[in-house]
Amino acid sequence: MRLLKYIWKNTVLKCFNSKMAVFIILMLVTSRSYLNPLREFSVAVNYPVSWCVFPFVMCSFTYLIIFWFGVIYVNSDVPFMQHVNMYHAIRSGRRQWGLGQIGGIFLRSLIMVLITIFCTILPLLSKIEWSNEWGKLLRTAATTNALSRYQSSVVIYYDIFSEYTPLELILLEILICTLTCTFVGVLMFFLSLYINKIIAVAGGLALAISLFPVLNMHPLIRYKLARFVPTVWAELARIATVDHTYYWLPSLTYMVLFLLVGIAIMTSFIIYKIRHVEFNWENEDM
Repeated sequence: MRLLKYIWKNTVLKCFNSKMAVFIILMLVTSRSYLNPLREFSVAVNYPVSWCVFPFVMCSFTYLIIFWFGVIYVNSDVPFMQHVNMYHAIRSGRRQWGLGQIGGIFLRSLIMVLITIFCTILPLLSKIEWSNEWGKLLRTAATTNALSRYQSSVVIYYDIFSEYTPLELILLEILICTLTCTFVGVLMFFLSLYINKIIAVAGGLALAISLFPVLNMHPLIRYKLARFVPTVWAELARIATVDHTYYWLPSLTYMVLFLLVGIAIMTSFIIYKIRHVEFNWENEDM
């Protein structure tokens, strides 16, 4: 219970800062730009659009890379050696302090994903269809080129409609995106402790940029490489779509296990390092 209280307090500290404010503004502006064509289409045909557009927007490479850059920027406060954390480490002990930081990364990741979902709903708010059905507009956009007339960068994948309802898909998207954001944050924490902060940010950027070769590989190689690049798994809306006879995203079970095991392994190394490392506190904002 004491650890949970510390994780919550730590999460509040991590979320109410300038970095998170920049992330929110970035996603608001980007989401409005990407979803304006869908809104125009909805107005033109006079039909509402499903609230569940977030999974499809995340399948746009540029939007996805902006999202990951935002996540890396927010997590650039690693290794959490800001002066305010000194008192937490003294009062709670090193082990609990480390677990509190990792718990804070997880909750902050969840909040960032939820904020991004809200940012994709906000531009369409007046034309939203609040139901657990995909609706006529998205089905039309998925089976015709109507949306391309509005210079839309968002692709609607029809195959996912028969696999999941909007609520099921959004919950799975939240799960995968939150775990992947946590994986990236914990990886940066791990690298900052064992090497330095610059390498931590570089490692996060490398993981984000690795999206590009995966998306541009031959399908025969892509589905194999995609198993080791979790940042591409945010394109969950494409999981049921065949590309040259290949389902290029791994199974949901594989994704969840990979992320959980990776986070657990890095956490164990982080806790070990925290017990022995000398803390160098900095006068820097969160």
